[in-house]
Amino acid sequence: MTGDPAPRPATDLFPEHLQLSLKQREVLDALQSFPRGARSFELAEQLGMHVNTARGHLDELVARGAVRVSSLPAEGRGRPSYIFQVRVPDNRTVADEYVSLVEVLAGMLTDTTSTTPENMDRAREIGRAWARRMGVRVEPARSHSETLDRLFVRLRDMGFDPVALPTERPEATPSVALHSCPFITGDSLPSPFICAIHEGFIDESLSASAPRGRAVSLNLRPFAGDGTCLVEISGDRNG
Repeated sequence: MTGDPAPRPATDLFPEHLQLSLKQREVLDALQSFPRGARSFELAEQLGMHVNTARGHLDELVARGAVRVSSLPAEGRGRPSYIFQVRVPDNRTVADEYVSLVEVLAGMLTDTTSTTPENMDRAREIGRAWARRMGVRVEPARSHSETLDRLFVRLRDMGFDPVALPTERPEATPSVALHSCPFITGDSLPSPFICAIHEGFIDESLSASAPRGRAVSLNLRPFAGDGTCLVEISGDRNG
């Protein structure tokens, strides 16, 4: 380490972090189609708006850090023109790259198609360590319901699209159907090893926030039917 400043986190440039308006997102999406950037009049032509309006939106995006502006050499005696370039990464590309990286690293650790108990236990422990690295160890929840709420938020934010399934008894703990998975890209399905890593992650997340003195655990059933994976939760429901 040299002590020199590091580049900023790429997540700082995600549209969600920048809190862009719908119109700003529209302008940003249009600017994405210019690989080397565009001048304000070129963007205005594409969007069908007045150049001053387009320039106003671009200035807002520059102020928010979503767009970089640089000057081009003046032609003749005219004023220098400015070119605007998008700084915001494409979330889908970022996700696909890191999914591929994790799969490659997992494949170098072990045979990811093997479902031996030892292999699955190893994967779950990786998932638990991952959850601890993500900082899931928070103050214990005040109730079982709060524990489930926290789990839902984490699953939602990670891209699992969780939905609680109805139960026959009001006091029963609901199972959770996962309608999407960040490790499914196109027609490619994650290996059992990757699914077990996720199981360890979710289990650690759930256990870390359980009320004091109450054991909570889960079982993940990948590809349980109807295009979902199923999380079955068990433990003390009181409180």
